Amino acid sequence: MKQRSLLLFENGIKSEATKVEYLKNLNRFKDFYKLKDYDSILGIDGRKLQEMVEDYVMDMKTKLSPNTIPTRIYPLQAFFEINDIDLKWRKIRRLFPAKVKKSGRRAYSTEQVQVILNNCHDLRNKAIVLFMASSGCRVGAFPYLKLKDIHPIENCKQVMIYSDDIEEYTTFLTPEASKAFDDYLEKRKKDGEYLDENSPAFRKTYRLGLEKAKSVTERTVSEMMQRVLKNSGLRENKTGARYEIQRDHGLRKRFDTIIKQTDNMKLIHAEKMFGHSTPSIPLDETYADFSVESLFNEYKKAIPELTVNDSERNKIKLDAQNKKITQLEVKTARIDDLERRMRVMEKSN
Repeated sequence: MKQRSLLLFENGIKSEATKVEYLKNLNRFKDFYKLKDYDSILGIDGRKLQEMVEDYVMDMKTKLSPNTIPTRIYPLQAFFEINDIDLKWRKIRRLFPAKVKKSGRRAYSTEQVQVILNNCHDLRNKAIVLFMASSGCRVGAFPYLKLKDIHPIENCKQVMIYSDDIEEYTTFLTPEASKAFDDYLEKRKKDGEYLDENSPAFRKTYRLGLEKAKSVTERTVSEMMQRVLKNSGLRENKTGARYEIQRDHGLRKRFDTIIKQTDNMKLIHAEKMFGHSTPSIPLDETYADFSVESLFNEYKKAIPELTVNDSERNKIKLDAQNKKITQLEVKTARIDDLERRMRVMEKSN
């Protein structure tokens, strides 16, 4: 049975994704001081607890990026406040170091993603990389993805990220990523796995497909990316203590860069597919159509550049050009037909 202090903490957080992250940071504090359990934290004298949090901040200042420290402390504040423990948080925040300009702002280029894929030696890893590259999802979304969250739409797939959560949003997979995902699922079926709507979209490695499927963890995906990047020779250039491109977030930045640079892309739809709130969007645009069809129509504009394989991308562009030519020919034929009818009418008059 869970301790009451933890139950209060978890029930005070609305988002499941935030709950996981906050619990992780609460455990870091507990492990740092080698505390037995959560309730034991509350048994510490208030003055002593204040000193412990202050010392924890000062210790992190010697080890972590200044930008990381607040994210480690805010979960502690949530835990203490929900359990009626009052600390001097204003004093604690004054111990935070000044934030620094973030490095790792660059996105992976299409050529770099091609190199990454060439070093993915199994269907799952290839499908994961293409999933992130074409949907822009965070690595933290993978543990929650079920098959019921992914549906075909034309030759692509619609994906519901953080389904049934306050942070839920819709994005999509390119035809290229959709095929990689289908190939991965087919492999699981051939290995003897029974798939239903509640099956994890991506499962941990297994010896027998009949074994109970468990979702991949965020750590599993991050470690996979670390190995692949090392084998790809793409984990070399650093800016200070950080790499120029973040390990897996670089794929999300690629997605964001491409869709926002796509001609005629509606910014508000791009932000929605990226899972961002849109406080900077003019009020009149907040009444825009955010149906799946509307979002997908915008997404389709970016498919050629989101596609990683050169031949696939060229094929998509050629198909689009042929479609335009066909539409033009149909339009020309209609005009010719109207002109012919008008000439006939003029003669009859």
